[in-house]
Amino acid sequence: MKKRIVIFTLSQSQSSYEVGRVVEEAKKMGIEAKRALYKDLSFVFSGGRVVVKLEDKELNQENTFGVWFRVAGTISGKYVIARNVMIEQLGLMGVRCVNSKSYLQWPRMGKISQHNLFVKEGISVVPSWVFYQKKDVLINLDKMGENLGWPMIVKNSMGYQGKTVFKLRNEKEVEDWLERKDEKVLGLYMWQKDLKNHWDVRIVVIDGQVVGAMKRIAKGKEFRSNFSLGGDIELWNLSEKEKDLAEETARVAGLDYVGVDLMRDEKGELYVLEVNRACQFKGFEKATKINVAKVVVEMLIKN
Repeated sequence: MKKRIVIFTLSQSQSSYEVGRVVEEAKKMGIEAKRALYKDLSFVFSGGRVVVKLEDKELNQENTFGVWFRVAGTISGKYVIARNVMIEQLGLMGVRCVNSKSYLQWPRMGKISQHNLFVKEGISVVPSWVFYQKKDVLINLDKMGENLGWPMIVKNSMGYQGKTVFKLRNEKEVEDWLERKDEKVLGLYMWQKDLKNHWDVRIVVIDGQVVGAMKRIAKGKEFRSNFSLGGDIELWNLSEKEKDLAEETARVAGLDYVGVDLMRDEKGELYVLEVNRACQFKGFEKATKINVAKVVVEMLIKN
């Protein structure tokens, strides 16, 4: 039976560039790679074993090189559970499941969980505060102003592509922001020091090794540097310190495939902003001319 690579997504349109490129590069190597939807999974728990099925056909070591996961999060979390059941069962068969260690330890790895891990491991993070009640934000505003300075950044720890990141310039803007925010979700937000730098570095690490890096630069009055928000991108030549930090960050987070975001403050101090374990790479391939998709395929078939 011919083996293939399986890429799981929530929909046919999710990660269209990344899936398309992996399929393309796999085909060049004579290997089939296909998109699969999380909703087409099923499981049979019987007779002392667990059978993983995709479109009602068993998924196992006989027909699968490896599995790559795009974002599985939904409100219910049902596909996060499905992904992790699949990782455990296919892993027992020796099937490569990308980022398996990280997914099993942190089913949902938001920025608060990341900061907790990085601080424990001695990795520098941006000074951050987290609150669960609006009154505590207001009580601590003076202290935050002294420690974080103004303006300060507020970001949703589960957000992505910079869509839930805000810059608040004074106490009035904080009060207005709190007025609009439901207190039930306040604990998802991190209050951070503004590093006053309009660019950061995205480093892609695959299978423990840095593949390359790009610089992301915010345009005009926009303070967020995300490529998806119109930021400029260019090749970045990594220092040894940046390379070592990215690889160490990937290691402690248990990640085989990851985008590590670094940023320096006004004094040149280096911080890890976050890791993205399902990072997109359209902009990265454009800026660096590095064939990320090929490296992903090579990782998946290596075993």
